[in-house]
Amino acid sequence: MSDDASSPLRSCVGCRRRRPVAELVRITRSSAGITVDASSSGRGAWLCRGDQASVLGSLECFDQAIAKKAFARSWKGAVGPDEERKIGQLLGLRAAGDTSRDAH
Repeated sequence: MSDDASSPLRSCVGCRRRRPVAELVRITRSSAGITVDASSSGRGAWLCRGDQASVLGSLECFDQAIAKKAFARSWKGAVGPDEERKIGQLLGLRAAGDTSRDAH
């Protein structure tokens, strides 16, 4: 039996794959703002982890989540372009001034 058998499973808001919590990163939105922290309070959205050490989230899953408006659905409220940029910055996926969504 693997270690993941007892680990809780969550779904990535981008690709919708179910994975153990250790393979995902949690992005939360609360009155304090948007944070990337598995234990912070607020409404949470899970995203697959990135392949590189400097990147927390998967670019492919992030782009899918933005296109599907998955963060708005998870957080039960509108998510504007500034918040989308903030999420990308927190995950290490976007530069501060980058407004493009297509980085492929």
